[in-house]
Amino acid sequence: MRFKKTVLLLLMIVKLYSWEDSDMDGVSNIDDFCPNTKFEYLVDNIGCPIDGNIGKISLIMGSNINIDNSITYIDYDLFINYSYKLWAISIYSSKETTDDNTLLMGDLYLSLHYNIISEEINTKLSLGVKFAIGEDDVSTGENDYFTSISIKYPLSSNLTLISKLDYTFTGDSRDTNYKNPLGYSVGMGYNIDDDWYSEFYYQNSNSIYDDSENYRSISISTSYNFSDTIWSTFSYSKGLDDISYQDIFSIKLGVNFE
Repeated sequence: MRFKKTVLLLLMIVKLYSWEDSDMDGVSNIDDFCPNTKFEYLVDNIGCPIDGNIGKISLIMGSNINIDNSITYIDYDLFINYSYKLWAISIYSSKETTDDNTLLMGDLYLSLHYNIISEEINTKLSLGVKFAIGEDDVSTGENDYFTSISIKYPLSSNLTLISKLDYTFTGDSRDTNYKNPLGYSVGMGYNIDDDWYSEFYYQNSNSIYDDSENYRSISISTSYNFSDTIWSTFSYSKGLDDISYQDIFSIKLGVNFE
């Protein structure tokens, strides 16, 4: 009997030791989808406030400089995301110009995301559509439908394995029949500290054109949180094939509203 009580006591100690609740809301860290909830808030079973929880809006603005031989193309991007618990919906608009401000194309993207949070693996499922909203001479001319699955697997407290698989159902433009491309990316993410995060990854995607090689690139990006609401990301990509942009520099500024 004493042996059983001793084992039970040890199991209780181990359980208490492994159960951490940093924001003291009654939900352990590994199950807490809102890890910084204020102490006075009531929460649901995933640790998010019950009263007044209307989600979070993120606004991201940025620009890409795409260099291809002697020609420079500039993208102007606007991204709006609304997230509520495990769901998110985003709207993304992009316009591309040459270095003399000649407008080349402009399209609108709408996507829905769902996060699957587990103790070991974080998975995001996405479905979306691209609308050709520009004039005939500044739009790709077709509507696309796309889906993707992204997986993050923590290897340690700072190091994460990241991967993504995506597939696009490409509509035909006014004068071109496109193929449906399948793409993937693999890489590593590293938390330098609580506010600074970096990623390095390799991307490979089928071309939308017949008899053309795959798009291939390597990329590195780093994000820094200036505060709880303002952050910025800088990234660089190097094309590894003859049809991708040779160099892409990107800088983005994000603001969160809760």
